[in-house]
Amino acid sequence: MGDDIEEQDRRHMSGTTAYGSSNGSKSSIEVFHIAFPSSPEIRLSTLPELSSSHDAHALKEPAGSSARDSSAGDSSEGTEKESVDPSDLSLRSTKSASSVGGKEMGMSRLLMTLGVLSLALFIAAVDQTIVATATVKISEEFNSLSLAPWLANAYLLSSTALQPITGKLSDIFGRTQVLLAGIVIFALGSLVCALAQSIAMLLIGRAIAGAGAAAIIGLTLVIVSDIVPLRKRGPFMAVFSLVFSASSVVGPLLGGVFTDNVTWRWIFWLSEPVAGFVIVAIVVLLRLPRQRQGASIWTKLRRIDYLGIFLLVGGMVAFLMGLTLPGTSHRWLSPEVVTCLVVGIVVLTAFFIVEWRFAYDPVVPLRLFRIRNVASMMAASFFMGACLFTPIYYIPIFYNVVENTSSTTAGIYLLPFVIGIMITSITTGYLVMRYGKYRPYMWAGTAVCTLGLGLLGLLDRNSNLAIRICFLLIAGLGVGAFIQLSLIAGQAAVPPEDMATTTAVLTFFRSTGSVFGMAVMQTIMSSNLRQSLRTIRGGFFRFNTIVGSSIDNPSIIYEPIVPEELREGIINAYMHALHLVFLAMIPFSALMFLSTLPLKHIELSRRLQPAAIAE
Repeated sequence: MGDDIEEQDRRHMSGTTAYGSSNGSKSSIEVFHIAFPSSPEIRLSTLPELSSSHDAHALKEPAGSSARDSSAGDSSEGTEKESVDPSDLSLRSTKSASSVGGKEMGMSRLLMTLGVLSLALFIAAVDQTIVATATVKISEEFNSLSLAPWLANAYLLSSTALQPITGKLSDIFGRTQVLLAGIVIFALGSLVCALAQSIAMLLIGRAIAGAGAAAIIGLTLVIVSDIVPLRKRGPFMAVFSLVFSASSVVGPLLGGVFTDNVTWRWIFWLSEPVAGFVIVAIVVLLRLPRQRQGASIWTKLRRIDYLGIFLLVGGMVAFLMGLTLPGTSHRWLSPEVVTCLVVGIVVLTAFFIVEWRFAYDPVVPLRLFRIRNVASMMAASFFMGACLFTPIYYIPIFYNVVENTSSTTAGIYLLPFVIGIMITSITTGYLVMRYGKYRPYMWAGTAVCTLGLGLLGLLDRNSNLAIRICFLLIAGLGVGAFIQLSLIAGQAAVPPEDMATTTAVLTFFRSTGSVFGMAVMQTIMSSNLRQSLRTIRGGFFRFNTIVGSSIDNPSIIYEPIVPEELREGIINAYMHALHLVFLAMIPFSALMFLSTLPLKHIELSRRLQPAAIAE
């Protein structure tokens, strides 16, 4: 990149680089290596303090990452790369812990740590959909059916808008501190929801919980990257991707169980003991690579890009509101929607100008957008968001309408989709670990995803169960092959100091894509369904109330008083609208595939790369 970018990077890294500072002060770095029982050994060890740049040079990345550095534009002048035989597929360890005087972390502790992080991710991700089956009863209790969609939207808006800043905050204050703060905020929001005495109080609690979830969702993936080498990261990322995807399906099931058998408030009470356990477990188990800089809290606070955060969060909230309103109570060209979108775009434009020209330590370094692989994964992750959540939300509607199943049973029918994600997530993770390649699996996965989502558009009420399972399985196989490889491809293209921000930004693009995709799908569904029902209503004046209610409560058509002809007409109206929704996913999936084509292969590092983390 140009000299101005290099100078900006050097200024940004001054005093924070893990390889030591120019004043000769010592920096202590803990680097973890993992011992896998059935593969060449990689130890988890603590390295001694680095007293010079010569000592720090031993931690530099092996050859093959030069492509990454070149792609990222972060050239390291005067440094050398360790020569590595590309044909050597073994993951060789560095010096053993005993030879450097450090302590080894056993595999059991590693797995327990990752298990706790998975649980943290689960409670944050499951909260996105857990209210889906409780919405009606909550709305009835507070007599506010018109605000029901905001039970999910308030959570999604706050979690999505705050995701990009979590990576930078964790670089400044430390991964553990920001993650724990996120869990505490999430638990506080859930407590407010559980005690809510009004719909306004409940929505405030959902927004607070979403703010905490932003840190949890982003940093669990970042921490995995901190403690697992890039080449070994695939299987672990696969597990976390599976947890995230499965929680979206499990959420409505849990919500239905608690709402039907106890009370909807237990949906939120359940988060409290789980969050408490996760906090204790993280304090006890989590040991991250860190650099002891001795920076004061005042120094850390001065590093925060307050104006950038304000503009980014404010712009994203306005923009996401503009995307969400058409799916609830407004038309796309209504003054409210247009105002939100315009304000969001203007504020986000101001954010990019501030980050480019004025920010000393940008919350989102714009150099990331100039890296081919990162930019490619940003676009692909955006389209993936729409492809991931559309089947999760609309396949249950298909079963609710066609077969009059309960929400719980409809959720079970989504299992083939989750199983498909599980199969390819784990398989591609292992293949990346074994062969060090990721582009072929990503290209194949996005192509299969396009095929699977296209096949869903062929479903109708006469499709047998085997066909439905097969189509969902194919779609899941495609999604699973991409969802975790996108993070690996992005992380491989950036230097260690940008890894956390890159991970947070890619997660943010996926979440933004889900909001945009759901808004588009809801508009397609609602407009076509209402148009079809208006035609039906003309022939059944006595049942106009039932026809209107079927939009929000399709199960009403199975009441005994509903004529068979009317029931069939409403089912056909739903099937036509769902058919268009499933077909609308094809362009998103095709664009996801096209976004992966510019990817360049970058050698995956066999060793952990020390990042500048203030712990």
